[in-house]
Amino acid sequence: MLKFVAEVISCKAYHLRIACLAGVILAAVCIVANLTAIPQDLSYHSFSDAKMRWGIENGSNVISNVSFIIAGLVGLIRTKYCPLSQMTFMWRFFFCSIAFVGLGSAYYHWQPSNNTLFWDRLPMTVGFASLTACVCAQRFSVRVGGLVFGPLVLSGVYSVLYWLITEQAGAGDLRPYVLVQYLPILLVPLIIILFPKKFEGDQYYWILLSSYIIAKGFEMQDNQIFEMTHHVISGHTLKHLIAGVGILMFRADRIENEMLWK
Repeated sequence: MLKFVAEVISCKAYHLRIACLAGVILAAVCIVANLTAIPQDLSYHSFSDAKMRWGIENGSNVISNVSFIIAGLVGLIRTKYCPLSQMTFMWRFFFCSIAFVGLGSAYYHWQPSNNTLFWDRLPMTVGFASLTACVCAQRFSVRVGGLVFGPLVLSGVYSVLYWLITEQAGAGDLRPYVLVQYLPILLVPLIIILFPKKFEGDQYYWILLSSYIIAKGFEMQDNQIFEMTHHVISGHTLKHLIAGVGILMFRADRIENEMLWK
């Protein structure tokens, strides 16, 4: 009898957590939908460190994207030894998108414009999408992760295409992109907290999220850091390096292997 009552309580608690997660998603969508259209601020393309280095325009911001390429390739190599599965495919997709973030971001910083920014944002959105799908697969089931993987990736692609098309039409709107980029930053830790698993892999998620938040902080202080370091390095360059290191430290292969033994 006590066991039955415990199961009922546990079931209700599970549905309450699902409702909480759904509520957060719905609230985020409603908030963003009720904002006025957000055009791209052209000052976004101006960086503190615009020096030519090694014969490359905006050299530091271009070259620092190597950190993403290295992190993506290392992640792909590590997952090479994971058993073939839908989860492994999604992790490889994530790391592949990270490598393309490096290429797209380098292209954008070489010639900053709305058109080149598209190639920076596209792999970034599908990277966030695939990471969210992987977390769903681990916390709920591989089937759930597989079901949301496609729609999440497509929503990421749509958000960037929508922004570029509206921008070219003279009525730029970043709202879908803002939702796709920043909602996973809220959802991933929320899912990890609400649906805990007894394994040590959580530390890698927290390292990844912390590095991203720190990197965004450096980005916001781009000019201040550039002046503070006497024009040696800018906050935006540090953003690339810190985010890249955070992804390099993210061991999806260990998470996956540990989950298999649970």
